[in-house]
Amino acid sequence: MTNDVNSPVAILDKELAKYPWYTIETFELCDCCGARFGIGYHQGCKNHANSTQQTAALPNKLREMLAEDHGHDRKHKHFTEIWVISNWDASAD
Repeated sequence: MTNDVNSPVAILDKELAKYPWYTIETFELCDCCGARFGIGYHQGCKNHANSTQQTAALPNKLREMLAEDHGHDRKHKHFTEIWVISNWDASAD
């Protein structure tokens, strides 16, 4: 986990109570095992409201990450940052 409060995160549903400083905006299920994750941002985040394109891409990116976990026979992380690579260039401008 980085110190960047603007990073979108996914938190395993069962672990949400451990992260009360995050605002969950949507939920997504793993296509392979059905694990439920909350997707949201740190309450101190100021930039995510202006990035609706990134926010719309987060569920798909998370599902890709979760499928990759299954493809490599590894457990899902309870807390993970979600980065949508295609938007990094746009945010650098």
